[in-house]
Amino acid sequence: MINFFRKIRKKLADDNKTLKYLKYAIGEIVLVVIGILFALQINSWNQNRLERIEEIEILESMRTDFIQTKNRVHETIKLQSKVVVRCSKLMRLMIEKSNYKYNDSIADYLFSGALAYWRVEPVNGTYDALIGSGKTGIIQNQDLSRLLAEFSAELKYGFEDENYSIQLNSLLTEKCSAYAPFLLNDDRIVRTTGLKTGYSESDRHDAVTKHLNNTSFLGILYQKSLMEKFRLEYQQNMLKYVENILIDIESELEIKTK
Repeated sequence: MINFFRKIRKKLADDNKTLKYLKYAIGEIVLVVIGILFALQINSWNQNRLERIEEIEILESMRTDFIQTKNRVHETIKLQSKVVVRCSKLMRLMIEKSNYKYNDSIADYLFSGALAYWRVEPVNGTYDALIGSGKTGIIQNQDLSRLLAEFSAELKYGFEDENYSIQLNSLLTEKCSAYAPFLLNDDRIVRTTGLKTGYSESDRHDAVTKHLNNTSFLGILYQKSLMEKFRLEYQQNMLKYVENILIDIESELEIKTK
């Protein structure tokens, strides 16, 4: 084809037909430009097609991650809600000593409340890999991109409170470590240690009395209770983010896989 154009151009030049040659040269240039633009358009279309395929794969993988995250956050919220309730009940019990009826509930309030700690454990591998690759722009839905960025920022913000919460747990453990084991009944001891017998009723009664009069523990427990309420609200907020992200992912996949 190139040789064909060259022969025509040479013939026109040899015949000294300048105007015709000029028109032909311009036409040839236009054809070349059109060819280049056409090739670029095909390349761009193909690149966009590959990016959309990759985006769908990322969205599907992200959907799997966030479904698992949603289940984990739900479970964490259930456990965290118990911590908040039991911390509150233990504080009331320690303040209103006269209303205390001797039973095993104080051990539940202590070990499943005051000394318990739960945190959100998201499955964030796909989004982290996307950030690491520098391809976050591949997600076309701007609302989804914003929610993902906010969710990631909220996770980092929430983890900043971990040190303080862990410190409170350590202080509470220290304040009751001398008598806390005696609050457990025989069933708990057998289940956790394999021993055939637990602590005596006298030991447990003495431990309860010491705990109810442990004002240092009560002061720290107050701080712990406030922190756990705050952390519960944070976890509930995380759940809203996860649910909204899943809605956007499902919507995008529905559009792009039609």
